[in-house]
Amino acid sequence: MDLAHVIGALADCYGPRGWWPLPSRGGGEGRKEGGYLLSPSQPVGPGGDGRMASARFEIAVGAILAQNTAWRGASKAVAAVATAGILSPTGILNTPDDQLAELLRPAGTYRRKAQYVRNLAECWPEIDSAVPTRQYLLGLTAFGPETADCVLLYCYGVPVFVADAYARRIFSRLGLVGEKPTYERARAYAEANLPREPAYLAEAHALLVDHAKRRCKARPVCSGCPFGSWCPFGRSIAVKEA
Repeated sequence: MDLAHVIGALADCYGPRGWWPLPSRGGGEGRKEGGYLLSPSQPVGPGGDGRMASARFEIAVGAILAQNTAWRGASKAVAAVATAGILSPTGILNTPDDQLAELLRPAGTYRRKAQYVRNLAECWPEIDSAVPTRQYLLGLTAFGPETADCVLLYCYGVPVFVADAYARRIFSRLGLVGEKPTYERARAYAEANLPREPAYLAEAHALLVDHAKRRCKARPVCSGCPFGSWCPFGRSIAVKEA
């Protein structure tokens, strides 16, 4: 089974994921509680009106806050900033450090992330003036490969694959890229084997994350997995338990 079939099996199993979630718009038009789209995942894209611009900024903030923590905590932090009425570059920059850090507490390492978000707000006019390059984003504070690719894909519709730890775990267990692949190796593999379509890649990323959280955990729940007995890792677990 190739990677496209893997994504298809996950889509059949879980249905549309509706990423990137925007907590500030949870329960609003076209979105579930928590901010997930009712439809399949769809990047915002460049340009557009103020609502699109604010969505891009919220995505970028969320991508930074999700670093090294679960989305649940990052989502609470984004929602807290939105409720405080400061979810904009100007709002962030006009908020005292201690107040901003306290709002970001649910995301963990909140003082450091407050500085990261402030740096993002300072750079945002230049970032959002056009579609940024990956090299440019990687040169900014708090932007590693995963965060940069999240922003490129979900904010601007650049057809890149987000090869986060969840995706790499699944790829490895399915025997697609060998054991413990690097971020760049997994990204290159996915981009060579999936359609270079932004909406497809966004949904693929979301489906892999969902599968890793539900079943392909650090301690996997193999019973009922859509990949069944042909998963090499699942077969090894079954042999050990026999």
